[in-house]
Amino acid sequence: MSKSSARLNRRQFLTLAGAGAIATGLAACVPAAPVGDAGDGAMEDVQLQFVTNHGDVEIPFFQQVVDNFTEANPHVQIDLLNVSTEYYTKINTQGVGGDLPDIFYTRTFDVVPYASKEWTVNLQPLVERDSVDTDDFWEAEVEQITYQGDLYALPYDFSNLGVAYNINIFNEAGLEVPDGGWDWDGLRTVAESLTTREDGRTTRWGWAAHPWPWVWVGIIAANGGGILNEDQTECIMASPENIETLSFFKGLWSDGTIPEQGAMPQGVEGFSAGILAMTTMGSWATQWRRAAIGDSFDWDVTAYPFGSEGRRAVSAAGGAWGIATNSDHVEETWQFNVHLTSTESTNILISEPVRSIPGRKSSVPAWTAAAAREDLPPRNVEVFAEMMEDAYSAPFPAYWKDLETIWFNRVAPLISGGDPSVDVAESLGKFQDEVNELIAIS
Repeated sequence: MSKSSARLNRRQFLTLAGAGAIATGLAACVPAAPVGDAGDGAMEDVQLQFVTNHGDVEIPFFQQVVDNFTEANPHVQIDLLNVSTEYYTKINTQGVGGDLPDIFYTRTFDVVPYASKEWTVNLQPLVERDSVDTDDFWEAEVEQITYQGDLYALPYDFSNLGVAYNINIFNEAGLEVPDGGWDWDGLRTVAESLTTREDGRTTRWGWAAHPWPWVWVGIIAANGGGILNEDQTECIMASPENIETLSFFKGLWSDGTIPEQGAMPQGVEGFSAGILAMTTMGSWATQWRRAAIGDSFDWDVTAYPFGSEGRRAVSAAGGAWGIATNSDHVEETWQFNVHLTSTESTNILISEPVRSIPGRKSSVPAWTAAAAREDLPPRNVEVFAEMMEDAYSAPFPAYWKDLETIWFNRVAPLISGGDPSVDVAESLGKFQDEVNELIAIS
């Protein structure tokens, strides 16, 4: 199917053409605009399926947003369903069968794969028709929800990573807490100083890293490397810059500064238990960490280190909302999506409960205020939003899911531990060869 025909099928086009005057000029801060032409009289009842993948504690917020929309649009019924287990397996099964819900949650690194399979509606014509303020979205997220130059989703949240640290441990060691101006060598020096051993056994580790590939896109780029070339037609992972970067991190677990896989006691989250002095922390984890740590110790968060290229090693990814091409009610679903991603709704879903970073810049002040209002750690939570301006911008390719599988086989063991005799250059070479084979058949 051509790109133009993938945008909207004939039935959907005629529906939207007839609704051309509906809710034009929607502003970011005006949610729940009534759907339909006021001159039509009674409007046909519409039922939409809205499926998400979040914790049960968040569902009342989603229900509030739904209720706000249906109150303004009583002819639209929205069935909210939260799928907490095997969500992506179910979405992929429904996508193959052409039976996706009208609107559903998608991670930003899934947007391009779904769009390339023609599972989701090209939203660009609707964005332009209704003058949606895309300048209020994070630039890096816009890149990730764009396929062939067009938007295929609207943003929910955007996440990046910082370094959480145990203030009590720093005080006991007589070290100043980090101010975020460090580079990777600086982090390593601090982590080594905070690592403790007894009888040849590590009792406290200095830091811990996540092996997820999206996290490493930024780390690798900040050190002058890359996973893929600019047009994503070739894997370049076996470069000298990448070998140097991964050798550095392999050294951290080889010398016991970060825990290798399986080193932590079963069922124990190391930072919350006080056996990790520092850890990588996602911006989405503020409330979870507060609950897990309680008043056991004082803690805060600081910025990710600078890489050798003089920029922070900040990767970002997030959540978004896509509309299924099999939907019978694209116009109504689109209007709900605009409402769902408005500043007011984003404040309800993200800012007030302090969940990750809002997908809209206009919601950041409310997010920062809510995070600071309770005077609870991390008191430096605004650092996540500050780092977002330096987030590494790159779309995820359509073959990202398969690339992830190769990554966890070849590269993740260099980060989270395994056989210390494994050669970094050889592992990256195998990864590069296998990804290039993947690209050739994608």
